Amino acid sequence: MKSLLQMIVIFLAGMLCPLKGGELVLPYSAFGPPAMSHELIGTEWWQWDSHGDDDPRSSPPVKVVVYWDQSLDKTKEKYPVDRGKELDFRYVEYAAAVSYFEKALMELDKMAKEDPADWLEKLRDDLTKTSAAVRAKHEEGKGK
Repeated sequence: MKSLLQMIVIFLAGMLCPLKGGELVLPYSAFGPPAMSHELIGTEWWQWDSHGDDDPRSSPPVKVVVYWDQSLDKTKEKYPVDRGKELDFRYVEYAAAVSYFEKALMELDKMAKEDPADWLEKLRDDLTKTSAAVRAKHEEGKGK
């Protein structure tokens, strides 16, 4: 009986103090090179184009929205893809983003042991910073 009462109190507390959803908008490049991130966030070119620009140095301003405690539909409402305005967003749930960064960093660590190149160290540092920013924004949102 006591546990049932506790469950009811927890349920009612959740109804009175719902989780506050949040998000963090990042550039596509914050997830590393396309060869590493394309499975999670797609290609670096506009999602409405069948291929990228002929100039490999050219990349459209694709953004990635990492979101939590809200639905994908609500996130898409806040950040709609709009071809006419050249707004292209990719959406990644917080847990998927955290998992991606953890796996990517482990893979980079393995690669660095085999070939300790400077670019690997820089990429690892960049992904570590992005991962930390995502986690910090999430924690900040929980404190509201």
